[in-house]
Amino acid sequence: MSRISRSDSVKFVSLYSGCGGLDLGFKDAGLLPLSSFDFDQTALDTLKQNVHPEAHKADLSKWDDSLIARVAQSDVLIAGPPCQGFSTAGKNNPKDVRNDHLLNVAKIARKALPGIVVIENVKGLLSSHNAEHFEQTLSMLKSSGYAVSWEVYTTSDYGIAQQRKRVIILATLGQEKFELKLKCLERVSLAQALAGIELVETKPKQLLNETSDEYKIAKRIHPGQKLSNVRGGLKSVHTWEIPEVFGHVTTEEVSYLETIVKLRRQKRRRTNGDADPVEERFMRDYFGSRSSSICASLLAKGYLRRVDEYLDLTNSFNGKFRRLTWDGTAPTVDTRFGQPRYFLHPDEHRGYSVREAARVQSFPDQFSFSGSESAAYRMIGNAVPPKFSRAIAEDVLRIWKEM
Repeated sequence: MSRISRSDSVKFVSLYSGCGGLDLGFKDAGLLPLSSFDFDQTALDTLKQNVHPEAHKADLSKWDDSLIARVAQSDVLIAGPPCQGFSTAGKNNPKDVRNDHLLNVAKIARKALPGIVVIENVKGLLSSHNAEHFEQTLSMLKSSGYAVSWEVYTTSDYGIAQQRKRVIILATLGQEKFELKLKCLERVSLAQALAGIELVETKPKQLLNETSDEYKIAKRIHPGQKLSNVRGGLKSVHTWEIPEVFGHVTTEEVSYLETIVKLRRQKRRRTNGDADPVEERFMRDYFGSRSSSICASLLAKGYLRRVDEYLDLTNSFNGKFRRLTWDGTAPTVDTRFGQPRYFLHPDEHRGYSVREAARVQSFPDQFSFSGSESAAYRMIGNAVPPKFSRAIAEDVLRIWKEM
């Protein structure tokens, strides 16, 4: 590819565009959007009203020559294919049909041959379960004439109040290999990200009902803590510490449950995961003749369950009702960010509003979301933070000028 002058407009097309987080960052960096494609009409409506009008509904698993022709007009192809099958927050299922969309981007690039291809996806893409999808994608790009590099990035390194880890694949047409060199920015806390949010909120706060179990649980969770039976330490609040919701237990039963928590991670049988249900004989070593009666009581109260011949905690999830801290950053903002049973406001008993979720994702306040409130959370959670996207785009421009 020949070197281009700084005055030339660098054109891009996006695939699996969602509501336009990736597109917005590239547009703000000075690239010219040509077309965006997705199957979600609500997301496309949002992209149209906030980023550019050329957003088209398309089933990208069944692309045709007309799509290839559009992509071929671009200098840069950007894509954020569905990641639910790769995500550690989901089932991380290597057979999830949505995983095929990753390779599909490479297939489209092979036909259209844009100068640069940028693919964003979750870190779970790199796990041993998903290695085949990842390697196939890289292999196809390389066999199509691209030099390929990739890296894992954490968005908090780029001025975003969120610990979102993402893989960015960069493919450049030609023999010379380029790598993204993203400059880190000053760390931004949740308090900084949400400063003045009350001035742009259009809906009242959705506080938890004080008679609800969710409210009673939230009252017990302090900043930096979460409801988690499977972890020890001060950051985890166990269900047996909230008897008004989950039921009363004796001091001896608490000791039994805490011992289960420890042994689940110490007495391993499997190579996957980080804990296993516990053999009852181990509990007899700790509690002697009292073990059977304590166990029976906790089974009746619903704190324990039998898994074949083993014992396990009934609530074995690793963290719900996670209360964030003002001076820290948020974990990955996903589609559940508005649900208090997953994420709690630092000092109010509620989840996060749509506008707050958008702020943490670095969407500008004037960015509006089409459709229902649940659709807005889905779009925000699935989006690439625009500020992170812009950092990528600015370095893509550097690479384009050097090609």
